[in-house]
Amino acid sequence: MLNAMSTSLAKSPVYRVHVAAVGFEVDRIVKPVIDWKADRVWLIVHSKPFEDQGIPFRETIEQALKKAKIEYKHIDADRTDLFDTLRALSSIIMAEKNNLIYVNVSVGSKVQAIASMMACMMFKDDVAMIKPYYVVPDKYSTPPKEQETQGVKEIIDLPDYKIETPTDNLIRCMEIIDRQGGKITKKDLKDIAIKESLIHILKKSDKEPSAQAPFMSLNKNFIEPLLKWGFIQVKKDGSRHFVHLTKEGGNALKFLKLRLD
Repeated sequence: MLNAMSTSLAKSPVYRVHVAAVGFEVDRIVKPVIDWKADRVWLIVHSKPFEDQGIPFRETIEQALKKAKIEYKHIDADRTDLFDTLRALSSIIMAEKNNLIYVNVSVGSKVQAIASMMACMMFKDDVAMIKPYYVVPDKYSTPPKEQETQGVKEIIDLPDYKIETPTDNLIRCMEIIDRQGGKITKKDLKDIAIKESLIHILKKSDKEPSAQAPFMSLNKNFIEPLLKWGFIQVKKDGSRHFVHLTKEGGNALKFLKLRLD
């Protein structure tokens, strides 16, 4: 099923890369990457090892990958933090954007599973070739010292609908606000946007553009779209207008800005 899909997504991918969050599973991570002949596996591991009870399962996974001669890499993320997990996934996707990326959304914590599916939907096509999949286990285990499931009964190809994300220019504008501590006057934002070539003021014939032209461009191309996304707020203080990065905007910027790198 996935082999046919890979032909439609890419003519000749350099590597078949699998991504999986490590929790209390072994078979659901190891068997698909071996069966589908993965070239490389990224393991998302908990960033707080002193709290991580999945270390024994991680070691078993690594031993199995070594035995199968499959390259693997690690990246840390807080398994309880959606945005930190999205940051880790974004880093992997940007590092592997020229390859075919398969994301296992059936392993790790519930938060990691949600983040994995979101990453597939946000970065599909315009950034990388990504496909999520879900592994159905043969059976579930109850003893706490065993992996939660055993064997693999079926692997389900999941729909990979596209979720729109802000344009690169909007992300750059958010970065400017973030660099200023999450708050900046409209005037300063306009000046920096011009300096960093986000705003271009065109002359009409021999006439100089009006003093309001840069502000009009800022409002139309940056302020209004970011307000619709809910990533900024504009507040008036005296005669000045301040642009604030919202909590949602700050969280989104954590992983979206990796696209700019």
